[in-house]
Amino acid sequence: MNSPYNGDFIVTQRYAHGVHDGLDLVGITHKEIHAVTAGTVIYSGWENVNNKLQGFGQYVAVKSGNNVWYYGHMSEIKAKLGQVVKIGDVIGIEGTTGHSTGNHCHICVRVNGIKGNDLDVSAILGIPNALNNTSNPYNDGFEPVVKVNTN
Repeated sequence: MNSPYNGDFIVTQRYAHGVHDGLDLVGITHKEIHAVTAGTVIYSGWENVNNKLQGFGQYVAVKSGNNVWYYGHMSEIKAKLGQVVKIGDVIGIEGTTGHSTGNHCHICVRVNGIKGNDLDVSAILGIPNALNNTSNPYNDGFEPVVKVNTN
């Protein structure tokens, strides 16, 4: 499983082509959002600076091949336009900006970045397309590297 979180998370809204183009995820262990694919940041900012309640709010878009990955509703953006990211790089912090009903990360992937041309992000990332709760969270299997001082 490859999630934008390191550790435990829950799914609060499922992927449903034509209805909801991605997954809504809430981090339990951590609130940092990590890139799930390597690529180049092609957008980093507000969806609409004049209406901060619109759409993804603060989001990051990462182009990887023909696909563009979107990470929406961030409270803080850590990635810069043009930055090359690798899997696991921190690109932002979970939030509730834009059209949102609570803290989460909306993650979706669109072919050529075209709205309506979405792919099943749950199948691609291996995240079950099923709602769960904090008493039964998913875990992406991330194990932090512990550096041992040998001096």
